[in-house]
Amino acid sequence: MDHSHKLVEHFRNAGWLPVSDEAHDEWIGGMAREVVHPEHRATFPVLPEIKEFKRFIESTPEVYMGFHRMFNEKESFLSKHVPHYDRVLEILNKILQEPPAYGGIGAPVYMLLAHAMNNQGGFSTFALKDLNTHFKRMFDKWAIFFSSPDSCSVLHTGEGGWFSKPALAALAENYGELSFEETFVCDPSAKYYGFASWDDFFRRCLRPNVRPIEHADNPNTIGAACESQLYKIAKGVQEMDTFWLKGEPYSLRHMLNNDEFVPQFLGGTVFQGFLQVHGYHRWHAPVAGTIKKIEVVPGAYFCQSPATLHQPNESSPYIHCLAFLSAVNTRMLLFLEADNPRIGLVCVMMIGMAEVSTAEATVAVGQHVERGDELGMFHFGGSTHVLVFRKEAEIEFFDGSNKLGDMIEVRSAIGCVQPK
Repeated sequence: MDHSHKLVEHFRNAGWLPVSDEAHDEWIGGMAREVVHPEHRATFPVLPEIKEFKRFIESTPEVYMGFHRMFNEKESFLSKHVPHYDRVLEILNKILQEPPAYGGIGAPVYMLLAHAMNNQGGFSTFALKDLNTHFKRMFDKWAIFFSSPDSCSVLHTGEGGWFSKPALAALAENYGELSFEETFVCDPSAKYYGFASWDDFFRRCLRPNVRPIEHADNPNTIGAACESQLYKIAKGVQEMDTFWLKGEPYSLRHMLNNDEFVPQFLGGTVFQGFLQVHGYHRWHAPVAGTIKKIEVVPGAYFCQSPATLHQPNESSPYIHCLAFLSAVNTRMLLFLEADNPRIGLVCVMMIGMAEVSTAEATVAVGQHVERGDELGMFHFGGSTHVLVFRKEAEIEFFDGSNKLGDMIEVRSAIGCVQPK
């Protein structure tokens, strides 16, 4: 199996892709038929954010043109079920008022827009700043719903429920013989296992005995910040590079939003992994040290690298864009000054992928953390993360943490700085 097929397989297993193109087609077709039914329209009133988005599309010439281009059959690979942006808005309106059921479909808004992202019209439009402002308003509305008790409707043991046998098996698949309730803090005897909302369930905590800190007494050790699969390790990273071209070089100035700390990372090392959609979503300190700065960088949500446009859908071009996303997507930067001077400054970067874009820090500037301490969390699903190290921190990455698709256990030892 070649590199590309391995990556797609890992991405599918992580829940970012539907189980099959047929399942994707069936899902979109079902949604498209449902939203035009009179009973549905009575049950799901059009949200103010959707009305505002429609007005924005139709009053902004370049956006109006872009939405028509991305749904032009001659120019895209769009599903036959969604021929026009009006139907997209109707489906989006439904998605924003329902918690996602467990099943064979990935992140729902991404599944809706995946075809549109894969053409020039989609790229040109989804990169626009004002458009992404509207997406943020919609996702802020979704966040309120996900944090409410009403979102618990999918926390059940029946078909499509997150406590059904197949769902619980998937949620605990990376934890050996441990069951879901042995892995995560919950109460199976309580309603909804004790979770107050769907977001409360998705940002669940590990039990204290799960994922212990490896080599806790060795200050030269680098720990895993997230439960993720390895995407890429790059060394000698440049200050500025052509991050939108094939090969995906990293471009520090763009990744770090022109921060004053950029010079410290020139020629350094980048370690990037992606989280499972249904996985553990809290982040932990890779080293002991002091939080120097926390910054939220607004950016895109559904922007695909131009180097991957028009690739066959089965090749999942979005998975080949994760380095690109580090320079353009909404993200949070946490700068951590390690106690160990051989490690020095580290940037922990949490990047939103598609609608999974809400990052929350649970630490403050000036706070000291030990390796393995919690730094924050993603809300509403998994995403991708990057660790950036200085050139002077000569890191040797361990076996099991240095090859594409390696399953990286949070708080495990992924490498160490070399002694002088």
